[in-house]
Amino acid sequence: MQTTAPLAPDQVLRAFIAVDITPDIRAALAAEQARLQQLGANVGWATPETIHITLLFLGDIFGAQVAPLAAALDEVAAHHAPFEVEIAGLGWFGPPRSPRVIWAGVSDPAGQLSALQKQVAEQARLLELRTEARPFHPHLTLGRVRPGGHATLTALTGALEQVNDTAYGRCAAGTVRLMQSRLGPAGAQHSLLHESILKGIDHG
Repeated sequence: MQTTAPLAPDQVLRAFIAVDITPDIRAALAAEQARLQQLGANVGWATPETIHITLLFLGDIFGAQVAPLAAALDEVAAHHAPFEVEIAGLGWFGPPRSPRVIWAGVSDPAGQLSALQKQVAEQARLLELRTEARPFHPHLTLGRVRPGGHATLTALTGALEQVNDTAYGRCAAGTVRLMQSRLGPAGAQHSLLHESILKGIDHG
């Protein structure tokens, strides 16, 4: 368990809950981003250091809500054993001629990531925090397509289709991280608010 310094109770911060990825997968995805950037599409690419598997986006929360949420995450983590997911394939959300988000896929055949996400979302709802109603589809956001530049999007989606089954490696999930996101001209900057270690026993 790791927690940052106490926050002012009325401080507003933009927060999300995530599972981090390994350095080798981060490097592989950064190389794919660099390759795709050469196509010239108008995409705001995520900096490699900020790429993660989002379990739950919370939006704005108050500093006073961080401690009870951290305690809830510790409780969830105590009942989940560390596990692995596979990062494979690139794709996009949105129609082929107007993609919105470029992503890397996350394979969770045993359903361990989904089970973890479900309990995290349940705890957030019990704390009356905002949760998204849409189903959980684990992925890694690599970039967000900006308006304009439609002539280059066909080349972009074509390049993504060429690697839609490429494997980038297996990723060990051993912690759940409560993160703060600060938006700026250079993109989002993330900082750790709390980290809960998965301590459950694997009965498989």
